[in-house]
Amino acid sequence: MKRKIVGKVMLPVFALFVLSILVFRERAGIGYEQTDAQAREWNLSYSDEVEQDIKCLILTSDEDVSCEYGKMMEFVCDSMKLGCKVQDAGEGFDAEELERYDTVVVTFQDWSVLKEQLLDIYSWVKEGGRLLTALTPIPNSYFQAVSAKFGIDVIEDYYPPVYGVKFLKECVIGAEEDDIFWYDAGKLEGIVSSLAVELKSECEVYMVSEDGNTPIIWTNDYGKGRIGIVNEVITQKYQRGFLALAYSLLEDVFVYPVINASAFYLDDFPSPIPAGNAEYIKRDYGVDVASFYANIWWPKMMEWEEKYGIVHTGMIIENYSDEVEAPFDGDKATARFLTFGNMLLNNGGELGFHGYNHMPLCLEGRDEDKKYGEYKLWKSESDMRLAVSELVSFSESLFPDNEFQVYVPPSNILSETGRKNLLIADPGIKVIASTFLNDSEEHSYEQEFKIEDDGIISTPRITSGCIIDDYQKLVALSELNFQYVQSHFTHPDDTMDEDRGAGMGWDYMSRSFEQYLDWVYTSAPNIRNVTGSGMGKAVEKYDRLTMTRKYTDEGIRIKLGSFSGDASFILRVNEGSVEGTEGCSCENISGSIYLLTAYSDEIMIYLGGEK
Repeated sequence: MKRKIVGKVMLPVFALFVLSILVFRERAGIGYEQTDAQAREWNLSYSDEVEQDIKCLILTSDEDVSCEYGKMMEFVCDSMKLGCKVQDAGEGFDAEELERYDTVVVTFQDWSVLKEQLLDIYSWVKEGGRLLTALTPIPNSYFQAVSAKFGIDVIEDYYPPVYGVKFLKECVIGAEEDDIFWYDAGKLEGIVSSLAVELKSECEVYMVSEDGNTPIIWTNDYGKGRIGIVNEVITQKYQRGFLALAYSLLEDVFVYPVINASAFYLDDFPSPIPAGNAEYIKRDYGVDVASFYANIWWPKMMEWEEKYGIVHTGMIIENYSDEVEAPFDGDKATARFLTFGNMLLNNGGELGFHGYNHMPLCLEGRDEDKKYGEYKLWKSESDMRLAVSELVSFSESLFPDNEFQVYVPPSNILSETGRKNLLIADPGIKVIASTFLNDSEEHSYEQEFKIEDDGIISTPRITSGCIIDDYQKLVALSELNFQYVQSHFTHPDDTMDEDRGAGMGWDYMSRSFEQYLDWVYTSAPNIRNVTGSGMGKAVEKYDRLTMTRKYTDEGIRIKLGSFSGDASFILRVNEGSVEGTEGCSCENISGSIYLLTAYSDEIMIYLGGEK
């Protein structure tokens, strides 16, 4: 055992020597050399908007689940830059109105609300319309009357539990046909919402249950049109990616804008050495926490940067005190900050703000619902602002050439009062990066990828930690396909937290995380690696973009509005092939899925042939 430990530490000892030299350089006043990655110009110019044609009709009802699904489908359409109208089916509509639309989406389960207009919809589909039912229908007489048009031969009288899903026909990025993405890896409680059906042979099936027995997403051509179904009822955020998949399968070819960015955040880095249980570090390496960070953990971060091309955004914590009332004296020990911060910057990374300490910006007497664990609430709004100002002064004095534009809330907790005072204390913050998913107790500051009303750009992190569980992998798959985005955070002290896998040891944790990195960059080899502010810019371009699509005999002509010089798109070719493009580049991602990068506000995709 002793020989094994010595072998592990010999190489890191050299790294510690190198770090010592760097500390000397920093104390001698030698800073980092600003690279192009740091010479960031935030101001972007945009062309005029284009008015998006309303080509999608979303039908809702008074069902509770329809309210949820109506919102989800409206979000999907807005994100894919599809003009849509939301209509209560119970109020009725003129059958001739259907001629205005390319697609109708049903967001309720009981089709009896459509009454005689059910036949109008299918007459419209037969003439070339596209129909998507976004969730499992109730198999009453109304749906039974049209089920054959969905390609259904038999509807059984039970709902099988579904524990996970598989994807067929290379229909998604990041999944081989034998890969299972689990809803419930323990098979303790499957999702019971899918009809047990037998389909006609001509149906195209794209997503099935983990055992392959229950079709979840499929399409069936009817006359000149096409019908699609999502045979499950799930209202969690990841479902939006699968709704977008189903929608995109209705056309022979479909194109939609994406963020095209991958970011990695190191929360609490640089920071003082945190308190914590170093039992597992000593067990496996025989060193203290400081030596482990310098000689084992940080070299692994740099190895991943080299191997995958990722750039880290470090989120500074000035100290780990529990001070929530002025005065704030700050941290006078800066060597560790300078050493690690400058190495991160010299590797093309970026630094942002995490906190004066690790107390979330939540106010005593107002934000008790945000109180979490042993964290204290701030005594006053003034105290919040003073603490942020101290963090800004501390960080800018150490790294004067880094432009601090990104803020990550401690523990992803931020109240509206805290947010207001954060931006008063530092108007230079342009991006807030919290979390895509809320925690079970709903303390977290949950976000979407978008520009907020006050101009701040929200760039949530999707996954976290070194051990990516099945649920995180499912959400990551959904977002990679829906918005072509990956965003992850980890902490140096994950190695001291049993809840994050510390007991398994750093060797296991790092190998587990490398499997996730391999999956990301094998699945999306051309995704752009960006810093936190780079993610903000990518989201701004994506959110502001407007577009129109015109299908012609030659292919698809696209006109872009609010265009800033480049934009990214996913192109799905369900029938035919790409013969050429104008105004954009076209790279294959996998199967019949392509990444388009527009460099003109008018692009043309030429199509033809058999797929």
